[in-house]
Amino acid sequence: MGIPRIIIAGTHSGAGKTTISTGLMGALKNAGYTVQGFKVGPDYIDPSYHTAVTGRLSESLDTWLVPQSQILEVFNQNTKDADVAVIEGVMGLFDGLSGVDETGSTSQIAKLLNCPVILVIDVKCMVRSAAAIAAGFKNFDPKVKVAGVILNNVAGEVHANWCMDAIEKVGLPVVGWLPVNKKITMPERHLGLIPTPEKNEASVYQEIVNFIQQRLNINQIYELAKLAGPLPKAKVKKVKQKIQKAKVRIAVAFDEAFNFYYPSNLNLLSTLGAEIIRFSLIHDKTLPKGICGLYIGGGFPEMFLEQLEANQTMRQSILQAIDSGMPVYAECAGLMYLTKTVSDFDGKSYQMVGALDGNTHMTNSTLVTYSQAQVINPNILSGPDAVIHGHEFHNSLITDIPPDAKFAYHMLMGEGIKDKKDGWIKNSTIASYMHIQFAQDPTIAQTFTDKCRNWKP
Repeated sequence: MGIPRIIIAGTHSGAGKTTISTGLMGALKNAGYTVQGFKVGPDYIDPSYHTAVTGRLSESLDTWLVPQSQILEVFNQNTKDADVAVIEGVMGLFDGLSGVDETGSTSQIAKLLNCPVILVIDVKCMVRSAAAIAAGFKNFDPKVKVAGVILNNVAGEVHANWCMDAIEKVGLPVVGWLPVNKKITMPERHLGLIPTPEKNEASVYQEIVNFIQQRLNINQIYELAKLAGPLPKAKVKKVKQKIQKAKVRIAVAFDEAFNFYYPSNLNLLSTLGAEIIRFSLIHDKTLPKGICGLYIGGGFPEMFLEQLEANQTMRQSILQAIDSGMPVYAECAGLMYLTKTVSDFDGKSYQMVGALDGNTHMTNSTLVTYSQAQVINPNILSGPDAVIHGHEFHNSLITDIPPDAKFAYHMLMGEGIKDKKDGWIKNSTIASYMHIQFAQDPTIAQTFTDKCRNWKP
């Protein structure tokens, strides 16, 4: 039947999924289970909360970013030594790529993993209407197994009893209810929640776990998780891995400013012979010694511009590496860091690496979109004509780009850096606004690892 597993879904964004999922994971761990967390969608931040309470890296599951067969492989690899999996949904249960397409939705993951769903309903100012909502979600797609309900924003015990009486009439158990509690909040800012590597507030997470385990029937939820059906067999795309006598050292920037990485990306690089060397663009003075490649992921550099500018020796070290032809892959925040300057929300400019001849400006406009890119110039990740899926999520734009700038991608969907082009190429560097999961096509990781292995300083 596979590992016991449960999805925590909402009727909409803001229903309370992240708080409840994080608290439930912590409560199950306190009950003695090894808990593996997942997040539906391309999010990096929510999984960091899961990791904070489980002690295990939480992975994203997104059927736009990764084919369904590879999603199954990612799920299997992450749960092989776990007792139970808790999967946090995205937006509303049935919300996906469009109004008629379930791609990327929680419901699609529920069907793919044959997984029961617990629906979170914000019942503020309603009673019987909550039952109508529950019935609608239960019956909308019979292939999605809505197995229970959690009530959020309950006014008190009388309100909870009324709502439970109504919902149980439509054949769904209520596994717990949460009163209004203004003390239970996640720290937020312009792009949503604040990731834990930047601000690890252990006391906040413990308070959430305590709150959830007091209010939800944890044993009942675990019993529902055991109702999960058999998992389909994963038919995964494998890469032909040559026997390597020596590992290749790849530096990965990881600190308060840069911490958006899919664990499966780093795991795949390691499987292909990479020795991952973590370092800080803020705290370390130069790149690690003996590396043959560099990976700078996403994050919030705009919150640490003074520190990044002040670390002149690191900026110079990276510029020298790029000029020498070292393979460098940068996503979003990494792209911003490689430009000449980044201007904050007040317009104050800070010096960055300067490898890419453009200037980054923070804006009050947020771009959130899935993306699809066709490779128009071969690069350290992929050959010509490949099509890559990803997502964009940022509050910045890049100006003063020279007319002869070379790009790897033409955006079939999404915006990119300029004029529907993304993946700025310089020497053996590629820097894009688009974030990608390597699992969609493991040859992406294979190509990058091979380029790093073949580079000679």
